[in-house]
Amino acid sequence: MRGRRRGYYEPEDLGEEQDARDAAVAGRRYYVYVLETDRGHYVGHSARVRARAREHAEGRSASTAGANPELAWTSWPLETRADAARFEAAMKALRDQRAERFREITGLAPEPFAYPPRRRREPAAGTGGIAPVLRWGIPAAAALAFLLWLLERAS
Repeated sequence: MRGRRRGYYEPEDLGEEQDARDAAVAGRRYYVYVLETDRGHYVGHSARVRARAREHAEGRSASTAGANPELAWTSWPLETRADAARFEAAMKALRDQRAERFREITGLAPEPFAYPPRRRREPAAGTGGIAPVLRWGIPAAAALAFLLWLLERAS
């Protein structure tokens, strides 16, 4: 996002379809949770905190895989997923600003979370001549093909 200040998070919007699915389950509550990991405090939200924490611990979440996550704090129940997403965004901002308010709410010293570096995808083996097209994009490749055609024609 352009002009994004460090420590500012937009609540995630999962769309109208997710809102409809959530509304279909009467009495469902959502929670914000904090995991202590080797890379700092991970903040998330879920209606099934224990199951979600287990997914993190088993390495089924790319962001916390290999970081030894342990559930450290769970919020009070929130009525909607949108409320949980807003509270999660606020907690991430407090954590990243190392704000005392994070400690007052959770009882934990705020440690910003370091997401693992993204791996660069290498072109598939055997693509040979197509690799430059993948790297430059089609407009650049088309321009190159046109220049080669002009050179052939001039000779």
